[in-house]
Amino acid sequence: MTIIAKDYSIWNEIYQAVLNDDFTTIEFYWTNWLSQKPYDFSIIVGFYKKRGIIASYSRYQPLRDIITENLFEVVQKTINKKYGYNDINLIPVEKGFLKFNERVYAFVCSPVLDNKDLNKPVIGALFLAREIKEFVSLIQPFVVNKAYFQPKGILSHTNKLVRNELVIYDTNNNFLGSIVVDHDEKPLVMIKRRFEKLLLIIFILLTHLTLFISFASGVYLTRKILKLEEYAIKLFSTINGKATVPKPAIKREGKFENVEVILTYFSNEIKNRISILQKQDELLRELFEKEKRNFEGAIKLLISLIEMKDPYTKGHAERVMKYSKEIGQKLVNQKGYNINLFDLEIAAYLHDIGKIVVPENILNKRGKLTDEEYSIVKRHSLDGYNILSNIEYFDSIKEIVLYHHENIDGSGYPLGIKGDKIPIESKIIAIADVFDALSTDRPYRKAFSEEEALKIMKEDVGKKFDPEIFEAFLEVLEEEKKFKC
Repeated sequence: MTIIAKDYSIWNEIYQAVLNDDFTTIEFYWTNWLSQKPYDFSIIVGFYKKRGIIASYSRYQPLRDIITENLFEVVQKTINKKYGYNDINLIPVEKGFLKFNERVYAFVCSPVLDNKDLNKPVIGALFLAREIKEFVSLIQPFVVNKAYFQPKGILSHTNKLVRNELVIYDTNNNFLGSIVVDHDEKPLVMIKRRFEKLLLIIFILLTHLTLFISFASGVYLTRKILKLEEYAIKLFSTINGKATVPKPAIKREGKFENVEVILTYFSNEIKNRISILQKQDELLRELFEKEKRNFEGAIKLLISLIEMKDPYTKGHAERVMKYSKEIGQKLVNQKGYNINLFDLEIAAYLHDIGKIVVPENILNKRGKLTDEEYSIVKRHSLDGYNILSNIEYFDSIKEIVLYHHENIDGSGYPLGIKGDKIPIESKIIAIADVFDALSTDRPYRKAFSEEEALKIMKEDVGKKFDPEIFEAFLEVLEEEKKFKC
């Protein structure tokens, strides 16, 4: 919408038409042209700088319903700005959302300028708006499943693993509703269900195995003890000629040695039972290691799904995990930081899991991303948090993934938090992530050398990156160089 608004307002022929009250040209290019396919704008209003409306078109509502104080405020902001740009693409426009009666519209308002001489004064403004449902339909090609507008006052009861909501407000910061994007969750649901089923089966097997071993051992040892007791009582009763257990001090030559034999046998039985239990413990450990490998395999499967969509990042998650783990280990050993290295390793491995829902044509775009495309990419940390939030086993790492694009000066996303509010693990992953991104090929550029990448990153130390963590990272790189030599 922004590009179209500029194309049809910052133009020498339009500028002259407004200047000379050439309504035929204005009507053709604005009202007639922009209301037809492929543009299909719902509202088109052209304004003089001082004399009011030049031309207008409204598909769904009479003009009197849309000529509101909010609309004039937008137009005044557009007209009264100072424009000193040499490039049309750099000229700012007013854009956002407005509600006229019961209809919500996405709008853009561009100044009327002469593209042959951008230093000429603004003589008017072009206001273009698209009804919200038509605006949302433009997003549909970028999502797998369904995108729709949810007006203010309507509650959603859908339970989704991945469900993004973009809350929208008008120019006076009044809440209007949400643009909701649902995604195809079948692969994620299938993985989640299989993973939960696998863990449940393992738990049941281990529980039954432990109970069986305990029961069998208890029965076996009990029988041995009872037999030993019976034999000892019988033996001592025979020696004493009584049915009671004799005192150990009473001995008769050639008989008391049998008790020692029984006790020795019983001792050996205990040792055998301990040996069996140790073997069972080793078996349980082997099962645990096997399931740990299955767990890691499931994680690698999730990462491979991202790499299939974005081949330029192949191996990126593994390298970020490696750097993050080494930085975390150094901070624990040298600085005494309290860091769960296992959680850090898994979070680093899954930090880009949210890119599963980013369209491939955006991930692999060779040129510069538009503002709308970049906003979709920036949501991947929140998407990752939403995915992990629905799997209980990832409760300890979901916030690490959520904040790995936050900067210590508060300029990051998605929440703009800063300083100590950012988890230490997220700060570590941020440094490893940026370094690997700079030092590897991307669709839109070749890789920087290590020296060039570090030079770029050093300029952001204290802004994006924690100085102490960055220092530890440099030590990791230095040690890596020495090892290679």
